[in-house]
Amino acid sequence: MNPYASRIRKIRASHGYSQEYMALKLGMTLSSYSKLERGLVELSVSRLVQISVVLEFDLSQFFQVEPTDSVSDQSQVGYGFVTRAEFLQHLDKMHLLERQLSDILSKLP
Repeated sequence: MNPYASRIRKIRASHGYSQEYMALKLGMTLSSYSKLERGLVELSVSRLVQISVVLEFDLSQFFQVEPTDSVSDQSQVGYGFVTRAEFLQHLDKMHLLERQLSDILSKLP
């Protein structure tokens, strides 16, 4: 599998979209989309632009080999196609939700 096809597959999966959904949004058959993700067909620039719109990713980041921000804590490496700042924002929100859930659970009989 070529690296770009692999990235498209990972981004699609991170959005929770099926190949069927992507094929429908792109106006192509499921078979054709599946071949695209497996790297069996050449990916045109226009098709890549369409995919980036559906999956909401920045093409300039798509072609980077690695994220531009380094992460010092190795347990947080591999956070995908978000910036480190976005990742940390999501982590803060998750901690807030955990605290809120803990408060709610403590009030239950």
